[in-house]
Amino acid sequence: MQVDQTERRDVPNADSVLKFLTKNPDFFNQHSDVLPRLTIPHHTGDAVSLIEKQVSVLRNKCCTLENSLRDLISVARENEQLHQRLHRLIQDIITASSIDDVVNLTRNNLLTNFSADDVRLVLISSEAKEDPTAEYTHLADTDPGIELFGDIFKKGETRCGQLDDAQKQLIFGTEAKDIASAAVIPLVHNRKLGLVVLASKDESRFALGKGVMFLNQLGEVLSRRVDTLT
Repeated sequence: MQVDQTERRDVPNADSVLKFLTKNPDFFNQHSDVLPRLTIPHHTGDAVSLIEKQVSVLRNKCCTLENSLRDLISVARENEQLHQRLHRLIQDIITASSIDDVVNLTRNNLLTNFSADDVRLVLISSEAKEDPTAEYTHLADTDPGIELFGDIFKKGETRCGQLDDAQKQLIFGTEAKDIASAAVIPLVHNRKLGLVVLASKDESRFALGKGVMFLNQLGEVLSRRVDTLT
């Protein structure tokens, strides 16, 4: 009985084997005679050698890394193209002679290059102006609706996500119900100048956490240009 108990204590369990092999990764190089006697069950029921299993695992890892690399290259190319289009837009904005030209250039570019369903611009001045032909909304700096975006103005950065009902109503009016997500670019240069709002019917298009680097760059240029034209 004592002999049996001793033998059972000497039999390593799975954890001890795993720890040993982890600490001695070259074990099978030094004891290659063991390999022919090892088999690892495959999910199909067949048996493959340890080396074959390792090769299979490494091959799968390589495929995963290659796919990730292709995705990164694709994103980099898209970002480069977007950067070039943004650069051309900024050049056009800088040379635009009127606020109407700036608004039209901005709206057309954002609708095309950022897959937005709608783009609205709100400009703020000392008094509200009614112009049915204008492509933007004009608010007086005393309008209480401006405070709906007070936090965005305070931080001075583009924010993506969902707008609340009051915000949507101010920007989109009767079309507010169709807006599922939006990116809001604050225009600020010495004072609050306005907002550029990209909207989508898709909740994920401008979801919280989306990258906003290009939109922030555009906002900085637009802010300075709008300040000189209004």
